[in-house]
Amino acid sequence: MVGRYLAAMSAAAMLVFGASTAAAQLYSYETPSGEVLITSERHPEYKLLEVLSEGPSARPQPRPSSASSRATPSTAQPTADPQLSRAREDARRGLPGSFNAREAYFDDLIEEAALAYDLPFGFIKAVIRVESAFQPHVVSHAGAMGLMQLMPRTAESLGVSNAFDARQNVFGGAKFLRILIERYDGDINLILAAYNAGDVAVRRYDGIPYPQTREYVASVYYWYQVYSAQAETP
Repeated sequence: MVGRYLAAMSAAAMLVFGASTAAAQLYSYETPSGEVLITSERHPEYKLLEVLSEGPSARPQPRPSSASSRATPSTAQPTADPQLSRAREDARRGLPGSFNAREAYFDDLIEEAALAYDLPFGFIKAVIRVESAFQPHVVSHAGAMGLMQLMPRTAESLGVSNAFDARQNVFGGAKFLRILIERYDGDINLILAAYNAGDVAVRRYDGIPYPQTREYVASVYYWYQVYSAQAETP
């Protein structure tokens, strides 16, 4: 099953990604209000915390840009809900500080979810990288939460009671990807576009709806290739 979808994904993706030459990195900034802003755009007015795209270099150049999740940058926004605040603090506790350490921190969990939902390990990991930079406590401007940036209603529909719990979030996100794979017959462009921009937008535009979504799809596909190549290396 996985092999069949891999073939379908790769063939479909190459049609789009062959022309993609955009190059950018993902940056983490601290804003004056203390929020953490993750974006592919430079913000010299903010304090730079980390360059998040420094990772595997199986294919050094050109590198597609790392799009922000849900068409808006992910941020560690403060929340007034004490229960959510505690859940986010729990998710942050013990998390490696550097991006390179976080990149491998959830590999065992990702492998479990990949097996459970018959998905490529590298595909899930690529989604997590672009969505949250492996930070289980982040919340986007749109309200998407955790490693795979699940929207509250989506999380609820997937049976995720705590989106900041890494296990619940990754298994919920993998389940959602499996649903989208079945819905779009393995077309990675539409699968990722629906994951990022929503099913309604994909259907309304009959394809990838927005330039930012195209950038997102290209970025995830790039890292999917990188992580898949790494997984095959003895």
